[in-house]
Amino acid sequence: MKKIKIMVIIGILGIGTVSGQITKVDQEVYGMDCAPCAYGLERGLKKMDGLQEVRVSLNDGKAYLGLADENKLTLRSIQEEVKKNGFSAKKAEVTIMGNATKEDDQWFIETDNERFAVSQDTPVELIQKLTAGKTSVSGTVQDEEDDNLSEQWVILLSKIE
Repeated sequence: MKKIKIMVIIGILGIGTVSGQITKVDQEVYGMDCAPCAYGLERGLKKMDGLQEVRVSLNDGKAYLGLADENKLTLRSIQEEVKKNGFSAKKAEVTIMGNATKEDDQWFIETDNERFAVSQDTPVELIQKLTAGKTSVSGTVQDEEDDNLSEQWVILLSKIE
């Protein structure tokens, strides 16, 4: 009986967990050319719920973001915040915990709020490592026009964990 109670408690606690999320973003930022610009962007990003670490580097032209566990942030919301602060968000290096699915011959990594199509330019040895179900991947998300951000992105995988 005790084992059943423990299993029920674990099941109930598991219901509220996030099934997929972005855990890290290194966002390229265009148009940031002075220290006050970088500081302003950093302050704007720090106001977003779900960010654990925020560092903006003027020298690198990037915002380095560590996302909190069980965050609800999307790449789109991060890029919109960059735009709101007067800059243009370019490509991003991301780490994603999500659900890998395959439709026809196309792989996708899905978080709770976004979908990432695996680029056909991803090395074959990485694509062969993909299996359906929970996965953690890293890669580069292709740049999209600031006025045309979507909930589906294209990601060139660099690592499957």
